[in-house]
Amino acid sequence: MGFLTRMLVPRSVRRAVHPARTVRRAVTPKTVKKIGRAAHPLSNVVYGVERSLNTKPRSRTPKPVYHHGVCTISHRSQEAAQRCRRG
Repeated sequence: MGFLTRMLVPRSVRRAVHPARTVRRAVTPKTVKKIGRAAHPLSNVVYGVERSLNTKPRSRTPKPVYHHGVCTISHRSQEAAQRCRRG
C-alpha cells in the first residue's frame, strides 16, 4: 500500500501532512521561521563582493534630454522631440 501512495501523492504533500511536522510548524513563531530562512551574514558579504565585481557601474553623469515648445516631456533624442504631438 505504501508503494501506491508514493506513486500517486507527491513527496511535498506527503511531507506536509506528516503529524509531527505540521504540529512543529504551527507552534513555531514567525520570527523564528524568518531567522531560519535568512542568509548567513558571511554569504551576504560574499554575494555583495561578487555583484560588485561582475556588474558594470552605472554612469553618474545625467543623459541629455530634449524639450520643445511648452512640452513637459523629457525626450531622449532630438528626433523623438520632433515627432512629439504635444507641442
